[in-house]
Amino acid sequence: MRLNQLSIAITLATVTSIGFATASHASTVIRVAYGNQPGEPVDVAVNQWAEWVSEASNGELELKAFPASQLGSETDVLEQARFGSAIISITAYSNFLDSVPDLSVLDAPYLSEDFDAKLKVFDSDWFADQVAQVESAGYHIVIPNAVYGVRHLLTRQPVSSPDDLDGVGVRVQNSQMYVAAIRAMGATPTPMSLGDVYPALAQGMVDGVENPAAVLYGGKFHEVVKHLSLTAHMHTVAPFVTGQAFWNQLDEAQQQILTETGQQMADYLAKLVAEDSEQALDKLRSEGVEIHEVDTTPFRERAAEQIPSAFPQWSDGLYETVYEIING
Repeated sequence: MRLNQLSIAITLATVTSIGFATASHASTVIRVAYGNQPGEPVDVAVNQWAEWVSEASNGELELKAFPASQLGSETDVLEQARFGSAIISITAYSNFLDSVPDLSVLDAPYLSEDFDAKLKVFDSDWFADQVAQVESAGYHIVIPNAVYGVRHLLTRQPVSSPDDLDGVGVRVQNSQMYVAAIRAMGATPTPMSLGDVYPALAQGMVDGVENPAAVLYGGKFHEVVKHLSLTAHMHTVAPFVTGQAFWNQLDEAQQQILTETGQQMADYLAKLVAEDSEQALDKLRSEGVEIHEVDTTPFRERAAEQIPSAFPQWSDGLYETVYEIING
């Protein structure tokens, strides 16, 4: 009997859909991974999502939040998901550059002027085709349209044109898309982790950083550099992704619960992000940051010219095609 129990325990420990048995029912536990800190909009929204999922499934599905990259980097977590672990992770569309190259265009700069326009792409035939390719690559997009924020530039000197960025080192995340975006805007991209930005600014290793206003405020970068230029170079929309193998283990009702409550969560997150952004701008202003309106036209023109050539793996005319879907 003990051997049988041990065998069962080992089997349960290696099952990719993480679950546990109780005397009354069995729950499927799904870990939700993200790099955002506790209390940030993504964290608040994910915890609300967990409540909605538990209620809708009568406790049969349980989401457990893992903020602050507790489960590893986005790349590591996505690999775990692809190999069958019960994980859902928020990621960037540019992280699909190797597996579904065209999908990465959704992180390209200056595709849209607002989120309402950007979100139109997710109802297009083009995006439906991309989703099919994602599934062939071993992933499943649970939520395609989670609003993440509008990215701006915080620098030592105000920025009003690409010429102002000549020779200016700007920190970016270690992503081909972000490197190409900042280079197209006229600056010198310097990839590094977000945790290294404050000392890099203080020591003069970089002259600026780009991110949504709430992230810029949270990092206290305004203590070192005092000019926020509203370049709005990216309206970032991010997907929540799991592995196709795990998704297929769920029954249709469970899939529907995750999809429907997930869309409810995305709507809630969009409201949180908008509120958080306005509050962050007010806080930055109150702490001595000069906020500058920017004519984005010259930046847009440079992006349209330079970004497509930076990604030869894209389909011909991809940037223009997606730009037309969003803005047409």
